[in-house]
Amino acid sequence: MELWEALAARATVRSFDPRPVPDAVVERAVRAALHAPAYNHLWEWGFVRVSDPAARLRLVEALGIQDWTDRANLRRTFDPLPEEARKVYLAACPVQRRMVLSAPELLVVVYRTKLHESKPSSPADLNAHAAIWMGIAFLLLALAEQGVYGCTAPPGPTAAARPLLDLPLDWEIATLLPIGYPSSRPRRRPHPTDPAPFLHQGVFGGFDLPTTPKQME
Repeated sequence: MELWEALAARATVRSFDPRPVPDAVVERAVRAALHAPAYNHLWEWGFVRVSDPAARLRLVEALGIQDWTDRANLRRTFDPLPEEARKVYLAACPVQRRMVLSAPELLVVVYRTKLHESKPSSPADLNAHAAIWMGIAFLLLALAEQGVYGCTAPPGPTAAARPLLDLPLDWEIATLLPIGYPSSRPRRRPHPTDPAPFLHQGVFGGFDLPTTPKQME
């Protein structure tokens, strides 16, 4: 598969077929992640496979992942978003807990933070955070090439979950990544294809596509 085919194949999937993902597919995807640029060329990353259902449940509870049974509260929470974004959250949030607990494979992506990441004084303080997400992107493309898909589930506060993974104090959880073969044909929402609104010359020319009224917290 060529690069542009892999880009087109990648999709966000939250419902999975129960068949297991072969070890070779997971290992190949992690190998692909290691081709991504790494802050200080150190690759201070980890991909923790959590297979035991009881361990997954403890992790979900420690991270406070909601089941969003209160649909009215869900709608109020995401009401300020543009219509297309709101649709995504209304569909995705109610299944987030289930997909983490039931996916054939769960990777917890961890990385070593920079000293000032929690209170950055400049974008450079987020270099380690940016690097791991580039690795995640490479990993997802490699999985898509093998017909395996997933969905990132970035956690909220992680203090209670860190001991469950024996995670050192200067390491952080970037995201939970449930992956597997899709239970049905992946639905791909259209992405922008025209670079013009995103490509600026010399100075930022503004942003005229739908966006949130204010910055998200």
